[in-house]
Amino acid sequence: MNKDQIEAKQHYTEYPTRLLYLPQDIKRLEKLGVVRHFPKNFVLIEPGEVAQYCYIVQKGRIITFEFTPAGEERVYNFMEENSLLLEANMLMEQPVQVYFKTTKPTDLICIDRAVLLKAMQEDMKLTMDVISAISYKFFSSMDQIRQECCHNATWKFCNLLLIFADRFGKAYDGKVLIEEKVSQQMLSNLLGINRVTVVRIVKELKELNLIEQVNGFYCIREIAKLKEYQNKADLIPV
Repeated sequence: MNKDQIEAKQHYTEYPTRLLYLPQDIKRLEKLGVVRHFPKNFVLIEPGEVAQYCYIVQKGRIITFEFTPAGEERVYNFMEENSLLLEANMLMEQPVQVYFKTTKPTDLICIDRAVLLKAMQEDMKLTMDVISAISYKFFSSMDQIRQECCHNATWKFCNLLLIFADRFGKAYDGKVLIEEKVSQQMLSNLLGINRVTVVRIVKELKELNLIEQVNGFYCIREIAKLKEYQNKADLIPV
């Protein structure tokens, strides 16, 4: 990875994304719970339910999603390893508004409400850990709303690829290989745009030699050039 690629990649670590995890040490929180294993596609909680526990993703992944009036699945976030989830709903005893589901076999550290409240009363650093997790989700949600209002589909697609590159990217023959298989349907669900539009954008990026696919994985040929194209993308009619 050259200097421009590294600088462009580092730019994205400064901002909240749809891939949620706590960047700081979470060992204080891990000690409060018990590990449980959940199979792939297990629905942890549904809209209208009140969470009895909050969870830390030790291994695996949780997604949050809901169904649109047309019956389409709209994905909002990936809860990555070391992310804390459902803490706000549990603490405030408020029902959730979306589904939380595993996308692969997942190990979660389950923390009881009374245990977390007691620990927060006794340890200010741990309280700040929880506040940090809630704040990060708030910033991420606000950023998603801003993107919906201010950018077109091409910009959003490029942005999502850069986010995946930041989290899952590996150097590959002078390029950045995203070592996470993401289907066009999943990208469509994440971005809230139809699959036909996603197919069109992928085709355009390939024709411009900005991306390619290697064994089913997306590969960004040059991070800096994709970023440059993204900055111009809002001038392109949707």
